[in-house]
Amino acid sequence: MKINTFEKERDYTTYPRKFVSYRWFKPLLTGILFMIFYYIFSFTLIVIGGIVSGDFAAFFEQISGGYDTLSVYSVPGILASLAPVASMIPALYLASKIVGDRPFSSYSSARGGWNWKIFFRMLLVAGVTVGIPNIVMILLTVERTSANHFSLLTFILLTILGPMQCIAEEYGFRGLLMQSIGSWFRLPILAIILQMVVFASQHPYNAIGVASIVVSGLTFGFVAWYTNGLETGAAEHVMNNMTIFYLSGLGFDKAIATEVAPSDLIQTIICDAAFIACVIILDRKFHWFGEIKRDDITPFNDRINARKKVTVEQPAATSEQSAAPADQDVKPAE
Repeated sequence: MKINTFEKERDYTTYPRKFVSYRWFKPLLTGILFMIFYYIFSFTLIVIGGIVSGDFAAFFEQISGGYDTLSVYSVPGILASLAPVASMIPALYLASKIVGDRPFSSYSSARGGWNWKIFFRMLLVAGVTVGIPNIVMILLTVERTSANHFSLLTFILLTILGPMQCIAEEYGFRGLLMQSIGSWFRLPILAIILQMVVFASQHPYNAIGVASIVVSGLTFGFVAWYTNGLETGAAEHVMNNMTIFYLSGLGFDKAIATEVAPSDLIQTIICDAAFIACVIILDRKFHWFGEIKRDDITPFNDRINARKKVTVEQPAATSEQSAAPADQDVKPAE
């Protein structure tokens, strides 16, 4: 089933309100449980990373150094940096199942869950608008200071956990956070801005670097709202991070650094603007984001309403059953 996006309501930010079990406090409960699970998973993975490193003191000194000592090409570094963020996905899944206010697929999109076709299409678009400029900029401005850092194992781990880390951030910030704010205030622009503020606060760059994250956060939030889902922003996020991660592992160590240059901010603005333009043009021409994968709302609401009906009818049935013997003839005791 396909629907023209421009004739369809863009309701991703307010989508939680479509479910009959929605109450204003349930996103808050989900958020609290999400943070509990996330910190448990993160602590566990960091401890495992320290054990694998064989030197706890050196390991924790490294991970406390921020982006300047970030290693995405060693097993301990990946376990301490990428895997904890990737654990946002199972943390959110568990939290949403416990609260049970809506299906987990509703965090992915307002189109019936995650759509891989959209993701891979937009990954190609992001490759042209973001990936290639990243590679060119790093090759021109960053000196290769060492040889290849990768082993076969760490290359595979990065290839798996790197994209998962990016997608998990989309679930955490544009999914849980932006949808929660949107469901409370029903103003998409406010939800986009507030999630960006929180997103930017979690990246310890210099002022120019934070400004760059502000631009990216606004871009990810806008395309999530515009396309009614996370796949498009996740594709750009993955392409941006993975080109940097791979080049860092290939010896361009300063590709990841706390100090961000003004030229990087300009590049981010231009690339994100080009990506947004492509999203809008492609949607108008091909209506890529109007395809409904499945109906999330009706089956879920029907189940909730059926449970409520059973709960209401059970006491009445019990009352009728207890009254039934009074209408029957009772044999006197002998």
